[in-house]
Amino acid sequence: MEADIVRKPKQPLKPQVGPTAPIPQPQHAIDTVADTWDSLRLLPVAPAVLERNLVITAGRRNPAHGAFDVLRTKLVQAMAERGWRRLGITSPTKGCGKSFVAVNLAVTLSRYDSYRTVLLDMDLRLSSLAHKLGIPNPGLMADFLTGQVAANDFFYRVGPNPLRIGPSLAIGLNGRPEPFAAELFYDSKTAEALKRMEAMLAPQMVLFDLPPALAQDDVLSLKPHLDCILMVAGGGITTTRDLQAASRRLGDDLPLLGVVLNKAEGNVIMDYTY
Repeated sequence: MEADIVRKPKQPLKPQVGPTAPIPQPQHAIDTVADTWDSLRLLPVAPAVLERNLVITAGRRNPAHGAFDVLRTKLVQAMAERGWRRLGITSPTKGCGKSFVAVNLAVTLSRYDSYRTVLLDMDLRLSSLAHKLGIPNPGLMADFLTGQVAANDFFYRVGPNPLRIGPSLAIGLNGRPEPFAAELFYDSKTAEALKRMEAMLAPQMVLFDLPPALAQDDVLSLKPHLDCILMVAGGGITTTRDLQAASRRLGDDLPLLGVVLNKAEGNVIMDYTY
């Protein structure tokens, strides 16, 4: 993947205090968070599977992993400055590599000690993260979002592994297409489930692997749950018209944190803008 600066935000992004702003926690709450993380199911790490599925930040043998390390640090700094936690990762259309960016970013974030990250597969009509990670029968995101399954029974955390993928990464996967994704996201139960998850896991960053912005109305239904967006454009796929249409669809009220141009998955030279 090669990435160039595609578009700069129209206005400087300003700090924002909202429902996802960090809240100081007393010691007993910190202890409870640690206990919750310890109770999560362990996600087995299969290096060969990750390499085959282009999770290049896992093995770090592809020199392009360094681009994700830089992106990680830039995002952490930019979001902390603005008091943001929830980052949606989308693309104008399918096939641009947004899930590739999401999972690789999550893995490299996990190597920050004591920095808790949650990765959510919210592309419910065409989920792919379970396949990329080699997890069969991961459960249903809809069951978590509707409150049928608690966070500590739904999420995985990364288990011991030779790749030094950190244990402070929790992952919520989806094992079956959800034809009513937009309606599910719009339901107040989704907002409640996300707030409960954040209270239990206290993540510094939540990555939402979103559907393509121009497909259906799923991303529109998810907008109220996000602080900002990272747009992934596919080289040879995404046109300027696609980017403009995606920008109009998302509107000016959801900040665009950056744009990444993905030219060839697994061959990454990235640049971005904030």
